[in-house]
Amino acid sequence: MVTRQAVEVGHGLEPWVKERIAAERAGTGLLSMLPESLRPYQSEILQRAGEAAGQLGRNVVDVLAAATKGTLRFLLLLVITLYASFFFLRDGGAIRERILSYAPLSPEEKERVVERFVSVSRATFKGILLIGSLQGALGGAAFAVAGITGAAFWGTMMALCSMIPGVGTALVWIPTTLYLVAQGRTRAALGIVLWFVLVVGMVDNFLRPRLVGKDTKLPDLLILISTLGGIFLYGPAGIVVGPLVAALFVTIWDIYGLEFHGNLVRRLVPSATAPEP
Repeated sequence: MVTRQAVEVGHGLEPWVKERIAAERAGTGLLSMLPESLRPYQSEILQRAGEAAGQLGRNVVDVLAAATKGTLRFLLLLVITLYASFFFLRDGGAIRERILSYAPLSPEEKERVVERFVSVSRATFKGILLIGSLQGALGGAAFAVAGITGAAFWGTMMALCSMIPGVGTALVWIPTTLYLVAQGRTRAALGIVLWFVLVVGMVDNFLRPRLVGKDTKLPDLLILISTLGGIFLYGPAGIVVGPLVAALFVTIWDIYGLEFHGNLVRRLVPSATAPEP
């Protein structure tokens, strides 16, 4: 259903933009409010907007087509994952101890690294499975009530975007609100704003700190940067890999600071450790 609705959204975007362009040319659109200094560029703005909308629609369809072709690849990887999971569940402890035996760390430091790895993994999956799913379901329901095409597709997009701290579902519902205002559906736009601020926003403000924040123990800015960086480098898997790399970096940095703090103080302040005459 999500795929079908995504195709409908992709195909329906270009005609909608063409309708907007026709309204702009008739002098009844948003561009009629442009400053006088930008009026000479109105036709060029309309042309670029139409080209961008058409390209966006084609890109959506291409991505979905590629996802459909990758179904067999996904099934193959799923079989490999299940096969590997058997050995990880059976021999996971021994594998972990073997890997950690090569790390030049004390047993306490090794346990600290493992604990941080597990806590951040748990927090990431909580954010995806619980908070993301709940926000996506609430957002998709609101879009369906407002009569927006492809509510299931947009709900899925909001579930994925909820992993990005600070912006989250706003990447979807704010442009949708502007779209409703442009169509003259002010009541629907106001309802969407109130729903996301009072209901969906409260889910993020109350549940995320309790379910995710206490596990990550990372600043929100670092989570944002590591999540976006992970997505850019590794694709969807970066949602998990990015925060993990950041958490392990912070843990090793703390261990380094505790280990070498005494040596650094002795080098900088030699008199502090010199024996008395």
